[in-house]
Amino acid sequence: MTDFSRYAQQLTLPEIGLGGQQKLQAAKVLVVGAGGLGNPLAACLATMGVGTLGIIDGDKVEVGNLHRQFLFTPSDVGQNKAYVIQQKLSLQNPDIAINYHSHHLTAENAADIFAAHDIICDCTDNIETRFLIDTICEQLNKPLVYAAVSGWEGFVTVLNYQKKVSLRQAFPSENNFSGAANCAVSGIAPTVCNIAANMQATEVVKIIIGLDGILDGEILCFNSLVNIHRVFKLFNS
Repeated sequence: MTDFSRYAQQLTLPEIGLGGQQKLQAAKVLVVGAGGLGNPLAACLATMGVGTLGIIDGDKVEVGNLHRQFLFTPSDVGQNKAYVIQQKLSLQNPDIAINYHSHHLTAENAADIFAAHDIICDCTDNIETRFLIDTICEQLNKPLVYAAVSGWEGFVTVLNYQKKVSLRQAFPSENNFSGAANCAVSGIAPTVCNIAANMQATEVVKIIIGLDGILDGEILCFNSLVNIHRVFKLFNS
């Protein structure tokens, strides 16, 4: 029998308990993007005991990543991001399976990779990849837990779930696609990445366990500079 003693504090929560922890252990979650969002998201899911965690990113660690991507150290510069995260989180929790893909997500490989997972998490920072993720999730009927950050603001939502709202339905035009700016261009407060990623991880856990209050067809928008949080409904077209 699996020893769940390391999860004692979260097992005490009535919403999780032993049954919820067993569901987490059986779950397979894919993190697309191993940067400012992917770092804290993958760490949170690994420490909470998600049984199979996949990470995909073709980028290499750069010095400019270190201020917000806390799993990386100067000695990791030049190495593949997904590989480094897999190595470090495997040490943190050796009881789970962590698989890495050291290449970029493409239209050719996305379906095969997504099919092996229950839930997909979008931690990318470019519009084209975001819409690709959304399309494949819709085709394979996979829930998509989405987050984006820019400046002091963050956005979190759950797409392609029970209400079947897709990203393209929520943002039909790339011209009005809010929160998708590349951080290298728009800038980012590192704390915003952590806030958004932890909200993202919470949505993943709620989906796995089957809890209420999921941001299904709703988007949570926050501005950490002025401490404003709002939730807006996303309507299916």
